[in-house]
Amino acid sequence: MEHRKTSGILIGIAWTLMLRAAVAQNADSGVYVPPQYLTLTPPSAGRSFTDPVFGTNILRVTDALTQRNSDTGGYLTFITDEYSSMSPFNNDGSRFLVVFQSYFALYDSTGNFVKECPMEVNSESEPRWSRTSPDVLYYVRGNQLKQYNTMTGAVSVVHTFSEYSRISGNGESDICFDGNHFVLAGDKRYIFVYEVSSDRKGPVLDAEGRRFDSLYITPNDNVTVTWLATGAGRWSGIELFNRDMVFQRQLSTVGGHMDVTRDTNGDEILVLNNSADPAPVCDNGIVKIRLSDGQRTCLLSLDWSLAVHISAPDGNGWCFVETYAPADPLAAPGWTTYTDEILQVKLDGSEVRRIAHHRSRPFNSYNYQPHASVSRDGTKLVYSSNFGLQATLGYPIEYSDVYLVSLSASTTGGGNGAGGKAGGHSGGGSTTTRIEQDDPAVAYSGDWFRNSMSAHSGGTAKLAMDAGSRATLSFTGTAVRWLGYGDEWSGIANVYLDGEFKGTVDTFRAPFHAQSALWEISGLQAGPHTLAIEAAGARNASSGSAWVWIDAFEVPNGVKEPESSRFLRRIR
Repeated sequence: MEHRKTSGILIGIAWTLMLRAAVAQNADSGVYVPPQYLTLTPPSAGRSFTDPVFGTNILRVTDALTQRNSDTGGYLTFITDEYSSMSPFNNDGSRFLVVFQSYFALYDSTGNFVKECPMEVNSESEPRWSRTSPDVLYYVRGNQLKQYNTMTGAVSVVHTFSEYSRISGNGESDICFDGNHFVLAGDKRYIFVYEVSSDRKGPVLDAEGRRFDSLYITPNDNVTVTWLATGAGRWSGIELFNRDMVFQRQLSTVGGHMDVTRDTNGDEILVLNNSADPAPVCDNGIVKIRLSDGQRTCLLSLDWSLAVHISAPDGNGWCFVETYAPADPLAAPGWTTYTDEILQVKLDGSEVRRIAHHRSRPFNSYNYQPHASVSRDGTKLVYSSNFGLQATLGYPIEYSDVYLVSLSASTTGGGNGAGGKAGGHSGGGSTTTRIEQDDPAVAYSGDWFRNSMSAHSGGTAKLAMDAGSRATLSFTGTAVRWLGYGDEWSGIANVYLDGEFKGTVDTFRAPFHAQSALWEISGLQAGPHTLAIEAAGARNASSGSAWVWIDAFEVPNGVKEPESSRFLRRIR
C-alpha cells in the first residue's frame, strides 16, 4: 500500500472513549493507569484521537508498515523522531523531520507528508534545521558539514574539515540559538565550535583519549561536555567550556539525559535527569542547573522505576519530560505517578502539566522510547510509540510510529483555537457573526470528514475531495465570507450563491494557511440567502490532491438563518 500524499492525513475522527471524564493537562499527582492498556489500538495514520485520561488531542502521523522503504526496498518496520534534545521542527514551525528507519522524511506542521530527504541525510548525518531559513537543513557527511535546501533540493558543502576523517556532534547537540554555531568533534577526539557566517573553526580541545558521551552548545555559544568518567575531579561528569574551549566549571558529577535552554530571566540553564547522582538535590529528579555558577534547583522528583528524556524550547518558561518504564507496568500495582507520560514542567518547579500517556511498551531495547521533542517556540510536540501493537496485532519487535500534539491549544486552554472566534464579535461600529462549520445553519451532502487542529476556528474543520460533495450555508445578511484551510494538497471548489454558479476557487496555498478568506461577496440584497461550496474533484498542477476545507463562515451585519425559517422554506 503506497503512502498517500494528501491532506487526508489530517482527517479527524470521533474516537471518543467512554472512560472517566478528564481535562487536558491534569496537574494533580494521582496515579492514572491508561484504560484498555493491553487492548486499545490507535486510529489509522492521519486521524486524531483524544487521550482518554488527560483529554489531549493527538494526531497519528505515520503508518510505518504501509510506507515503502526507499533505501532497502519492501516496507518500513519503524518510523520515529530522532531525539529529544534537538528540535525536529524548522525555524517557523511549518515543517518537521522524522526518521524512516535509516533516512529522514519531511512532514508539514499539521502532519502531511511532504517528501523524503536525499539518502545521505540519514541516521548518521545529524540533520539540524537552520534558524535563519525555514527551508535549510545542515548535516554532516564524513568530514564535511553540508546543507540541503528542502524547497529547491539543492545540496552544497558548507565546510570540509580535511584535518579529520569524520566530524560529528555526537548525536544530541542542536544548532546554537543564534543559528550561527555548531559544536563538533573531529575523529571522536578534537572538540571545537564552528561559526557558519565566518566559516571559522575555533580553538580545539584535545580529549586525549578521555571518552565523552555528549556535546551541547548552549544559548550563548558555550559548550558542555559529558564525560563517561564520573566524580568531582576534572574530565568527569558534565563540564562547561566557553566557545574557545577553555574550561569554566563542572556542572554535575555525573551525566544523564538533558537539554539546554534559557530560564525566564535569560540565564543559561541545563535541565538534567540526575538519576545517577550520588548526592542528588532530589531523588530521580528533573533538575535545573544554572550554568553561570552551577546552582541546582529540583523541578520534579520521579519514582525510581522511571527513566526520562528532556526537551526544552527556546526559553518560554517550560521544559518537556517524557517518562518511560523499562520494566513494563502491566497492572495498577506497577504504576506510579507520571508513569509512561509526557509532562510539561515549569522551570521554577511550581507546576507540572500532564499531557498524555504515550502507551509505548518495552518490546525492544531502544525504539520503544518515545523521545518526545518540542518545537522551538513550545507549541508543537512529536513523539514515537509502538502503542503495544507488537502484542495486540503481532507487529514486528522494532515497530514504532510518530504522533503529533499541538500544544498551542492543549497547554494553554486555547478554547476556539488560534484566532478562533465563536459566535459574534463587534468592532469598528459593525457586528460580524461567525458561523462554525458544524453549526446547524450549514448542511452537507456527499462525503465530508471532520478534522481537529488548533489552527482552525473553533479547533475543528471539515474537508472533502469527492466531486459534488457540497456544504450549504443558510444566512440572512448583505455579505458573506467563506473561511477555510489551504495547503499544498488543497484543490478547486465551485461556489454557488442562491443556486447560481459564481465561479471556481483554487484553495491551493504554499506554505499552508489556516482560516483563509477563500471567497467573499458583499452588496447583497438584505434578506435570506444560501452559499454553497462544492468540491470540484480537481486541482492545479502544483497541488498534491483536491481537498476543499470548510472552517467557518462570517456574515457581516447579519445572522445565520433560524432553523424555523429554513423549515418553513422547505415545506412551502
